[in-house]
Amino acid sequence: MAAVVLDGLPSSVVKRIGAFLGIRATKVGSIVKVSEKTLDRRLKSGARLKPDESERMARLMRLISLAVSTLESEDNARQWLQRPLRELGGQTPLQLAATEPGSREIERVLGRIEHGIFA
Repeated sequence: MAAVVLDGLPSSVVKRIGAFLGIRATKVGSIVKVSEKTLDRRLKSGARLKPDESERMARLMRLISLAVSTLESEDNARQWLQRPLRELGGQTPLQLAATEPGSREIERVLGRIEHGIFA
């Protein structure tokens, strides 16, 4: 995975993640801190994401995969990722997904769910 991130993920992955989540590609871009203009330009030209952008996108993809696995369905994961959670200070998991500390907090909450610890 490291080589893929260093080479840059295809910008089309942003569209696929958006389609999965039911949101616009530009919203996915804002989640991973890629400006709308930059993302639009990359999507139109078919350019790859830069390594730092690819790393944040890979982190989001990992969280989505973990949510699907933990919550046992794509629909449950989609809803959970977009719901404000008390455990996350009232923020949604997607709002925290752009940073490594935020991602670790999401993983911690999913781990608690997986082990039946809800509070």
